[in-house]
Amino acid sequence: MATLGQNVTISWLGHATFHIVTPEGKNVLIDAWVDGNPSCPDEWKTRARQNLDAIFVTHGHFDHVGDLMTVAKETRAMVVCQADLTTWLQKHGIAEEKIVAFNTGGTVEVAGIKATMTNAIHSSSTSEDGLIVPLGTSIGYMLRFSNNFGVYVAGDTAVTYDMLITGDLYQPDVAILPIGDYFTMDPRQAAYALKLLRATYAIPCHWGTFPLLTGTPDALQEACKEFHVNAQVIGLKPGESVD
Repeated sequence: MATLGQNVTISWLGHATFHIVTPEGKNVLIDAWVDGNPSCPDEWKTRARQNLDAIFVTHGHFDHVGDLMTVAKETRAMVVCQADLTTWLQKHGIAEEKIVAFNTGGTVEVAGIKATMTNAIHSSSTSEDGLIVPLGTSIGYMLRFSNNFGVYVAGDTAVTYDMLITGDLYQPDVAILPIGDYFTMDPRQAAYALKLLRATYAIPCHWGTFPLLTGTPDALQEACKEFHVNAQVIGLKPGESVD
């Protein structure tokens, strides 16, 4: 398996949930779906909460925020999100001072990470009392660590030409991309996304959790050949890490 060699540890907890340790030892989660996540190893359901500094939210679907309220309240971690989620978070007991809410194109610094919010093509909502509640827009993040190492978290999305801009502006070292198909892009679209992004490494996610999500890391690697993409695909299993 590839070694990033940048003093940043990225662990896949299954589906679209990631745990990242920064060069300073800060702990962050991407999309807190742990207890209800059928792919999340049991050890991580406790480990993900330990000394947690921040939770980054890409959008409001259950498979991304299913355990957000519980984890945020238990850990008192900062919740980083798109601005339109603020009222909903406060309604469910997240204190205003624990929310970092901004919008697409903006950059904030949380836990020593400079996070820029990027476009994603998807939807964002939840269901409450039998009604669909809109929760802003789906987004991604470009994360820049103190050592200048860059990780692009696409969030749930189709391939979009905005990824060329992300590649030009931010030159990500790692791209975390959904590949499952049906609700997000498939491996072939993700390979084209890598052509636009020009990242050195790709970590696929949002696959294998449910039968509908048929994309695989091997299929992504094969699709990269079509577009002459040289990115190294790091096919983690749930609970595995790369650093």
